[in-house]
Amino acid sequence: MAMVPAGVFTTTDLATICRAGLLAEGLTSDFFGMTSDEWRRNPYGVFTRKEVDDSLIVGDKFAQVVFCKRPRIHDKNHAQQGHFGIVLQDPFILQALLRSSHPDLWTLSLFIMTHELVHIVRFRKFGIEFTGEVSVRDKEEILVHSITKEILTGVDNMNNMIRLYETHAGIPRSDTIYT
Repeated sequence: MAMVPAGVFTTTDLATICRAGLLAEGLTSDFFGMTSDEWRRNPYGVFTRKEVDDSLIVGDKFAQVVFCKRPRIHDKNHAQQGHFGIVLQDPFILQALLRSSHPDLWTLSLFIMTHELVHIVRFRKFGIEFTGEVSVRDKEEILVHSITKEILTGVDNMNNMIRLYETHAGIPRSDTIYT
């Protein structure tokens, strides 16, 4: 079992991430031509280290999308309901910021949240497989990164973030942005 580094987001960090998430929602909605109430009708959750157990902490990325199932109603005729969640890996995000010569939680959070929201839109609206074999997931990561780049190109400080991400990633993965 890999050792999980210490470190959790502060209240100030969470406020920054929340603001970045709201902007990411708007930019992602605009890109996909979504209605203004789409996120309200199809909510997702955002979880941090304090809210999840070790099974959802993965050391090779900054965040992951999970599917949160609602408890099954005793009627077997109803489909399993639930919603998507974004699990932020605060220890790894904070470590990356510490390694950076120009730590910028706002820009990194906007990048991460936009990337994960693109995944959610693709899972929900386009029926993309949530799980699959590695080669399929790798192709999906490349496509999601390309869409994320298109959405964020021109946003203040984002071009450098995108460049760092592409420089360090053979296959784009959110764990390589600040390494």
